[in-house]
Amino acid sequence: MKKRMRSLVSAVLAVSMTMAMTACGGGSSATTAAAPETTTAEAAGSAAAETPASGGAYTYSGPRLTLSGADSTGQMYAAAATIATTLGNAIEGLDVDATTSSGSNENALNVHNGEVELGMCSGDAAAAAVAGRGKFENVGPCEDIVCIGAVYASMSNWIALKSSGYEFLHDAKGGTFGVGPAASTTEVSALVGLKAAGITEENSKFQNVTLGDGADNVCNGTMTAAAAFSGPPVGAQLNASVTKECVWLGFTDEELDAVIAENPSYSKQVIPAGTYNGQDKDVPTFGVKTLVICNASADEELIYNLAKALHENAEDMIAGNASLAPLGNPSFMCNELPILLHPGAEKYYKEVGLLK
Repeated sequence: MKKRMRSLVSAVLAVSMTMAMTACGGGSSATTAAAPETTTAEAAGSAAAETPASGGAYTYSGPRLTLSGADSTGQMYAAAATIATTLGNAIEGLDVDATTSSGSNENALNVHNGEVELGMCSGDAAAAAVAGRGKFENVGPCEDIVCIGAVYASMSNWIALKSSGYEFLHDAKGGTFGVGPAASTTEVSALVGLKAAGITEENSKFQNVTLGDGADNVCNGTMTAAAAFSGPPVGAQLNASVTKECVWLGFTDEELDAVIAENPSYSKQVIPAGTYNGQDKDVPTFGVKTLVICNASADEELIYNLAKALHENAEDMIAGNASLAPLGNPSFMCNELPILLHPGAEKYYKEVGLLK
Protein backbone atom coordinates (compact mmCIF):
# COMPACT_ATOMS: atom_id res chain seq x y z
CA MET A 1 0.00 0.00 0.00
CA LYS A 2 1.46 3.34 -0.97
CA LYS A 3 2.66 5.68 1.74
CA ARG A 4 3.01 9.40 1.16
CA MET A 5 4.76 11.99 3.27
CA ARG A 6 1.71 14.23 3.18
CA SER A 7 -0.50 11.39 4.38
CA LEU A 8 1.91 10.60 7.20
CA VAL A 9 1.85 14.22 8.32
CA SER A 10 -1.96 14.17 8.29
CA ALA A 11 -1.97 11.04 10.39
CA VAL A 12 0.34 12.58 12.97
CA LEU A 13 -1.85 15.67 13.12
CA ALA A 14 -4.94 13.55 13.64
CA VAL A 15 -3.41 11.58 16.51
CA SER A 16 -1.90 14.58 18.25
CA MET A 17 -5.13 16.59 18.27
CA THR A 18 -7.49 13.86 19.44
CA MET A 19 -6.95 14.50 23.17
CA ALA A 20 -7.20 18.29 22.82
CA MET A 21 -10.52 18.40 21.00
CA THR A 22 -13.32 20.72 21.94
CA ALA A 23 -16.80 21.25 20.61
CA CYS A 24 -17.48 21.49 16.90
CA GLY A 25 -20.59 21.43 15.04
CA GLY A 26 -30.11 11.98 12.37
CA GLY A 27 -33.56 11.39 11.65
CA SER A 28 -34.93 9.03 9.01
CA SER A 29 -33.34 6.01 7.35
CA ALA A 30 -31.11 6.68 4.36
CA THR A 31 -32.40 6.20 0.82
CA THR A 32 -30.99 6.68 -2.64
CA ALA A 33 -30.28 10.21 -3.80
CA ALA A 34 -31.09 11.02 -7.41
CA ALA A 35 -28.16 12.79 -9.07
CA PRO A 36 -28.94 16.06 -10.83
CA GLU A 37 -28.26 16.29 -14.55
CA THR A 38 -25.20 18.53 -14.20
CA THR A 39 -23.16 20.16 -11.46
CA THR A 40 -19.72 21.66 -11.23
CA ALA A 41 -18.47 18.59 -9.33
CA GLU A 42 -18.68 16.38 -12.41
CA ALA A 43 -15.05 16.90 -13.37
CA ALA A 44 -13.86 14.92 -10.36
CA GLY A 45 -16.76 12.50 -10.65
CA SER A 46 -15.80 11.43 -14.17
CA ALA A 47 -12.60 9.71 -13.06
CA ALA A 48 -11.92 6.46 -14.88
CA ALA A 49 -11.88 3.19 -12.99
CA GLU A 50 -10.43 0.00 -14.34
CA THR A 51 -12.68 -2.55 -12.64
CA PRO A 52 -16.39 -2.88 -11.76
CA ALA A 53 -17.39 -1.34 -8.43
CA SER A 54 -18.49 -4.63 -6.95
CA GLY A 55 -15.53 -6.80 -7.84
CA GLY A 56 -11.75 -6.88 -8.10
CA ALA A 57 -9.19 -4.22 -7.29
CA TYR A 58 -10.13 -0.63 -7.98
CA THR A 59 -7.70 1.94 -9.37
CA TYR A 60 -8.51 5.63 -9.41
CA SER A 61 -7.15 7.69 -12.29
CA GLY A 62 -8.76 11.07 -11.75
CA PRO A 63 -7.58 14.35 -10.21
CA ARG A 64 -6.48 14.85 -6.63
CA LEU A 65 -9.45 15.17 -4.25
CA THR A 66 -9.94 17.69 -1.46
CA LEU A 67 -11.62 16.80 1.84
CA SER A 68 -12.53 20.04 3.58
CA GLY A 69 -12.40 19.90 7.37
CA ALA A 70 -12.52 22.85 9.78
CA ASP A 71 -10.14 24.80 12.01
CA SER A 72 -6.79 23.01 12.27
CA THR A 73 -6.98 22.80 16.07
CA GLY A 74 -10.38 21.12 16.24
CA GLN A 75 -11.95 17.70 16.10
CA MET A 76 -13.41 18.02 12.61
CA TYR A 77 -10.07 18.72 10.96
CA ALA A 78 -8.40 15.93 12.94
CA ALA A 79 -11.04 13.51 11.67
CA ALA A 80 -10.62 14.82 8.12
CA ALA A 81 -6.86 14.26 8.31
CA THR A 82 -7.34 10.66 9.47
CA ILE A 83 -9.92 9.98 6.76
CA ALA A 84 -7.82 11.57 3.99
CA THR A 85 -4.87 9.39 4.97
CA THR A 86 -7.05 6.28 5.04
CA LEU A 87 -8.62 6.88 1.65
CA GLY A 88 -5.30 7.72 0.02
CA ASN A 89 -3.65 4.57 1.37
CA ALA A 90 -6.59 2.27 0.62
CA ILE A 91 -7.26 3.17 -3.02
CA GLU A 92 -4.58 2.85 -5.68
CA GLY A 93 -3.96 6.08 -7.58
CA LEU A 94 -5.94 8.25 -5.18
CA ASP A 95 -4.59 11.37 -3.49
CA VAL A 96 -6.75 13.14 -0.90
CA ASP A 97 -5.80 16.41 0.77
CA ALA A 98 -7.39 17.41 4.08
CA THR A 99 -7.79 21.18 4.16
CA THR A 100 -8.95 23.71 6.73
CA SER A 101 -12.15 25.74 6.52
CA SER A 102 -14.60 27.54 8.79
CA GLY A 103 -16.50 24.27 9.21
CA SER A 104 -19.74 22.58 8.26
CA ASN A 105 -21.61 25.45 6.62
CA GLU A 106 -18.72 26.44 4.39
CA ASN A 107 -18.05 22.82 3.49
CA ALA A 108 -21.68 22.22 2.49
CA LEU A 109 -21.72 25.33 0.32
CA ASN A 110 -18.41 24.43 -1.34
CA VAL A 111 -19.55 20.87 -2.10
CA HIS A 112 -22.75 22.31 -3.57
CA ASN A 113 -20.76 24.77 -5.72
CA GLY A 114 -18.22 22.14 -6.79
CA GLU A 115 -15.30 23.97 -5.18
CA VAL A 116 -14.34 20.85 -3.19
CA GLU A 117 -15.13 17.22 -3.87
CA LEU A 118 -15.57 16.05 -0.27
CA GLY A 119 -16.44 17.79 2.98
CA MET A 120 -16.95 17.14 6.66
CA CYS A 121 -20.38 18.35 7.77
CA SER A 122 -22.46 18.04 10.91
CA GLY A 123 -25.83 16.44 10.27
CA ASP A 124 -27.87 19.46 11.31
CA ALA A 125 -25.93 21.76 8.97
CA ALA A 126 -26.25 19.25 6.12
CA ALA A 127 -30.00 18.97 6.63
CA ALA A 128 -30.34 22.76 6.72
CA ALA A 129 -28.36 23.08 3.50
CA VAL A 130 -30.45 20.51 1.66
CA ALA A 131 -33.67 22.18 2.83
CA GLY A 132 -32.42 25.74 2.30
CA ARG A 133 -32.98 26.69 5.95
CA GLY A 134 -31.08 28.89 8.38
CA LYS A 135 -27.77 30.06 6.96
CA PHE A 136 -28.77 28.64 3.58
CA GLU A 137 -32.00 30.63 3.19
CA ASN A 138 -30.39 33.02 0.72
CA VAL A 139 -28.78 30.15 -1.22
CA GLY A 140 -31.90 28.04 -1.57
CA PRO A 141 -32.19 24.25 -1.23
CA CYS A 142 -28.88 22.50 -1.96
CA GLU A 143 -30.47 19.19 -2.89
CA ASP A 144 -27.32 17.96 -4.60
CA ILE A 145 -25.55 17.54 -1.24
CA VAL A 146 -25.49 13.84 -0.33
CA CYS A 147 -23.64 11.61 2.11
CA ILE A 148 -20.93 8.97 1.76
CA GLY A 149 -21.19 7.95 5.41
CA ALA A 150 -21.33 9.13 9.01
CA VAL A 151 -17.97 8.95 10.77
CA TYR A 152 -18.46 10.30 14.29
CA ALA A 153 -21.04 12.01 16.46
CA SER A 154 -20.88 15.18 18.47
CA MET A 155 -22.66 14.21 21.67
CA SER A 156 -24.05 15.96 24.72
CA ASN A 157 -21.44 15.27 27.43
CA TRP A 158 -22.57 16.40 30.90
CA ILE A 159 -19.90 16.09 33.61
CA ALA A 160 -20.53 16.18 37.37
CA LEU A 161 -18.69 15.00 40.47
CA LYS A 162 -19.19 11.35 41.32
CA SER A 163 -19.80 12.34 44.94
CA SER A 164 -23.04 14.02 43.83
CA GLY A 165 -24.63 10.59 43.43
CA TYR A 166 -26.28 11.77 40.22
CA GLU A 167 -26.94 9.45 37.28
CA PHE A 168 -29.23 11.51 35.05
CA LEU A 169 -29.19 15.20 34.24
CA HIS A 170 -32.60 15.63 35.86
CA ASP A 171 -31.07 14.53 39.19
CA ALA A 172 -29.12 17.82 39.25
CA LYS A 173 -32.23 20.03 39.09
CA GLY A 174 -31.78 23.14 41.21
CA GLY A 175 -28.04 23.38 40.62
CA THR A 176 -25.72 25.59 38.60
CA PHE A 177 -25.07 24.48 35.04
CA GLY A 178 -22.32 25.40 32.62
CA VAL A 179 -23.98 25.56 29.20
CA GLY A 180 -20.93 26.36 27.07
CA PRO A 181 -19.96 29.54 25.20
CA ALA A 182 -22.78 31.86 24.13
CA ALA A 183 -24.35 30.95 20.77
CA SER A 184 -22.21 27.79 20.49
CA THR A 185 -23.47 24.35 19.49
CA THR A 186 -22.81 23.36 23.10
CA GLU A 187 -25.18 26.04 24.39
CA VAL A 188 -27.86 25.19 21.83
CA SER A 189 -27.77 21.48 22.67
CA ALA A 190 -27.42 22.09 26.41
CA LEU A 191 -30.58 24.19 26.53
CA VAL A 192 -32.52 21.54 24.60
CA GLY A 193 -31.29 18.82 26.96
CA LEU A 194 -32.00 20.83 30.10
CA LYS A 195 -35.53 21.59 28.92
CA ALA A 196 -36.20 17.88 28.28
CA ALA A 197 -34.90 17.11 31.78
CA GLY A 198 -37.27 19.63 33.36
CA ILE A 199 -34.51 22.07 34.27
CA THR A 200 -35.17 25.76 33.58
CA GLU A 201 -33.74 29.12 34.58
CA GLU A 202 -36.68 29.41 36.97
CA ASN A 203 -35.52 26.41 39.04
CA SER A 204 -31.77 26.41 38.30
CA LYS A 205 -28.90 28.69 37.26
CA PHE A 206 -27.30 28.68 33.80
CA GLN A 207 -23.87 30.13 33.04
CA ASN A 208 -21.99 30.59 29.76
CA VAL A 209 -18.47 29.22 30.16
CA THR A 210 -15.83 27.66 27.96
CA LEU A 211 -15.67 23.88 27.97
CA GLY A 212 -12.44 23.99 29.94
CA ASP A 213 -13.82 26.39 32.55
CA GLY A 214 -16.97 24.32 32.85
CA ALA A 215 -15.03 21.15 33.65
CA ASP A 216 -12.77 23.05 36.07
CA ASN A 217 -15.75 24.62 37.85
CA VAL A 218 -17.30 21.19 38.36
CA CYS A 219 -14.04 19.91 39.82
CA ASN A 220 -13.67 22.83 42.23
CA GLY A 221 -17.30 22.55 43.35
CA THR A 222 -18.55 25.91 42.06
CA MET A 223 -20.72 24.33 39.37
CA THR A 224 -23.05 21.34 39.59
CA ALA A 225 -22.64 20.08 36.02
CA ALA A 226 -21.16 21.34 32.78
CA ALA A 227 -21.88 20.49 29.15
CA ALA A 228 -19.75 19.93 26.09
CA PHE A 229 -21.18 19.11 22.68
CA SER A 230 -18.39 17.20 20.99
CA GLY A 231 -17.16 13.77 20.12
CA PRO A 232 -16.17 11.99 23.32
CA PRO A 233 -13.74 11.98 24.94
CA VAL A 234 -13.86 15.76 25.34
CA GLY A 235 -10.32 16.82 26.24
CA ALA A 236 -11.25 19.17 29.10
CA GLN A 237 -13.54 16.60 30.69
CA LEU A 238 -11.02 13.80 30.21
CA ASN A 239 -8.42 15.90 32.01
CA ALA A 240 -10.90 16.60 34.80
CA SER A 241 -11.51 12.88 35.26
CA VAL A 242 -7.80 12.39 35.91
CA THR A 243 -7.81 14.76 38.88
CA LYS A 244 -11.30 14.10 40.30
CA GLU A 245 -13.77 11.23 40.43
CA CYS A 246 -16.41 12.29 37.93
CA VAL A 247 -19.64 10.99 36.46
CA TRP A 248 -21.37 11.69 33.15
CA LEU A 249 -25.06 12.39 33.32
CA GLY A 250 -27.46 10.72 30.93
CA PHE A 251 -31.07 11.04 29.81
CA THR A 252 -34.06 8.73 30.05
CA ASP A 253 -35.53 7.36 26.84
CA GLU A 254 -38.56 9.60 27.28
CA GLU A 255 -36.32 12.64 27.66
CA LEU A 256 -34.39 11.70 24.53
CA ASP A 257 -37.65 11.44 22.61
CA ALA A 258 -38.44 15.00 23.73
CA VAL A 259 -34.98 16.19 22.63
CA ILE A 260 -35.42 14.71 19.16
CA ALA A 261 -38.93 16.15 18.88
CA GLU A 262 -37.39 19.55 19.61
CA ASN A 263 -34.62 19.09 17.04
CA PRO A 264 -35.05 16.17 14.58
CA SER A 265 -31.40 16.53 13.49
CA TYR A 266 -30.41 14.98 16.83
CA SER A 267 -30.39 11.23 17.36
CA LYS A 268 -30.00 8.91 20.33
CA GLN A 269 -26.36 8.17 21.10
CA VAL A 270 -24.34 6.42 23.78
CA ILE A 271 -21.07 7.43 25.42
CA PRO A 272 -19.50 3.98 25.79
CA ALA A 273 -18.29 2.81 29.20
CA GLY A 274 -14.58 3.46 29.59
CA THR A 275 -14.55 6.56 27.41
CA TYR A 276 -13.51 8.59 30.46
CA ASN A 277 -11.50 7.64 33.54
CA GLY A 278 -13.78 6.00 36.08
CA GLN A 279 -16.75 5.82 33.70
CA ASP A 280 -17.91 2.25 34.34
CA LYS A 281 -21.14 2.18 32.35
CA ASP A 282 -22.68 3.44 29.12
CA VAL A 283 -24.29 6.89 29.25
CA PRO A 284 -27.45 7.39 27.15
CA THR A 285 -27.37 10.80 25.50
CA PHE A 286 -28.06 12.52 22.19
CA GLY A 287 -25.99 13.98 19.43
CA VAL A 288 -25.71 14.73 15.77
CA LYS A 289 -23.81 12.63 13.29
CA THR A 290 -20.92 14.20 11.43
CA LEU A 291 -20.89 13.15 7.79
CA VAL A 292 -18.54 12.94 4.86
CA ILE A 293 -20.50 14.65 2.10
CA CYS A 294 -20.12 14.93 -1.66
CA ASN A 295 -22.10 16.15 -4.65
CA ALA A 296 -24.78 13.83 -6.02
CA SER A 297 -23.10 14.07 -9.45
CA ALA A 298 -19.88 12.41 -8.20
CA ASP A 299 -18.92 9.18 -10.00
CA GLU A 300 -20.82 6.21 -8.56
CA GLU A 301 -17.87 3.84 -8.73
CA LEU A 302 -15.57 6.26 -6.96
CA ILE A 303 -18.05 6.87 -4.14
CA TYR A 304 -18.75 3.14 -3.86
CA ASN A 305 -15.04 2.58 -3.23
CA LEU A 306 -14.70 5.51 -0.83
CA ALA A 307 -17.51 4.03 1.27
CA LYS A 308 -15.84 0.63 1.07
CA ALA A 309 -12.50 2.06 2.22
CA LEU A 310 -14.12 3.80 5.21
CA HIS A 311 -15.95 0.65 6.26
CA GLU A 312 -13.05 -1.76 5.80
CA ASN A 313 -10.50 0.46 7.57
CA ALA A 314 -12.66 1.52 10.51
CA GLU A 315 -10.51 -0.18 13.15
CA ASP A 316 -7.32 1.49 11.98
CA MET A 317 -9.00 4.89 11.92
CA ILE A 318 -10.33 4.42 15.45
CA ALA A 319 -6.84 3.47 16.64
CA GLY A 320 -5.53 6.75 15.24
CA ASN A 321 -8.39 8.98 16.34
CA ALA A 322 -10.59 8.06 19.30
CA SER A 323 -13.43 10.35 18.22
CA LEU A 324 -14.10 7.96 15.33
CA ALA A 325 -15.08 5.19 17.77
CA PRO A 326 -18.71 5.09 16.51
CA LEU A 327 -17.34 3.48 13.33
CA GLY A 328 -16.91 0.36 15.47
CA ASN A 329 -20.64 -0.12 14.89
CA PRO A 330 -20.82 -0.51 11.08
CA SER A 331 -24.50 0.43 10.88
CA PHE A 332 -23.63 3.86 12.30
CA MET A 333 -22.21 4.86 8.93
CA CYS A 334 -25.33 4.44 6.87
CA ASN A 335 -28.45 4.32 9.05
CA GLU A 336 -30.55 7.14 10.53
CA LEU A 337 -28.85 9.80 8.44
CA PRO A 338 -30.24 13.33 8.13
CA ILE A 339 -29.65 13.52 4.35
CA LEU A 340 -29.65 11.05 1.48
CA LEU A 341 -26.82 8.67 0.68
CA HIS A 342 -25.01 8.94 -2.64
CA PRO A 343 -26.18 6.05 -4.88
CA GLY A 344 -22.65 4.60 -4.97
CA ALA A 345 -22.40 4.53 -1.19
CA GLU A 346 -25.87 3.04 -0.86
CA LYS A 347 -24.94 0.32 -3.34
CA TYR A 348 -21.94 -0.67 -1.23
CA TYR A 349 -23.80 -0.67 2.08
CA LYS A 350 -26.53 -2.86 0.58
CA GLU A 351 -24.01 -5.31 -0.84
CA VAL A 352 -22.39 -5.84 2.59
CA GLY A 353 -25.76 -6.12 4.34
CA LEU A 354 -25.71 -2.85 6.28
CA LEU A 355 -28.79 -1.57 4.44
CA LYS A 356 -31.83 -3.45 3.21
